Amino acid sequence: MPPKTVDPLIEELRRWGIAQANRYAYSRGDRTVHVLQQVREHAPGTTERALRNLVGRDGESRRRFMAARSGDVGLSILPTWAVDPVRAANDADRPHDNPEIAVDVGIPDDLRWVDRALASMARQYPLRALIVRTEYTVSASQAAKAGMVRDQYGGSLTLRQYRYELARALDWVRGSMAA
Repeated sequence: MPPKTVDPLIEELRRWGIAQANRYAYSRGDRTVHVLQQVREHAPGTTERALRNLVGRDGESRRRFMAARSGDVGLSILPTWAVDPVRAANDADRPHDNPEIAVDVGIPDDLRWVDRALASMARQYPLRALIVRTEYTVSASQAAKAGMVRDQYGGSLTLRQYRYELARALDWVRGSMAA
């Protein structure tokens, strides 16, 4: 039996579909270490060390600094009523895990022609463009893909119509490649 000839267009569309389906990467994919575990090294550890770190946080050092810079008023420290309060955010809540953010990594430059061809096809034949996108980006049976296209398009579409429109769309893409 002779080997099956592989259509280069189909191979390119498969490569494009894989690149399109894996286009988004998560920026925080490593969830093995909890947020609290990551900040443990920054924690003071003991009560005594925490109290040592908190010394000077009552505003006294700031009031001394402001008294020294306020000129010759004869004060070594300003009274609390003469100092503007320092705004602080209320962060006394449990730590929140930030959601993972999807980052668009794009598709290879040599496959961008597929996006351009499908955008051009969508202007004249939106159903065919949708069928090509679904055929090469979704991993399911053609019957399931036809159902997905039917749901998205809003009309009636049988499996036979799906295959017919896919064949016409591939012919259209071949023609646009030749032009």
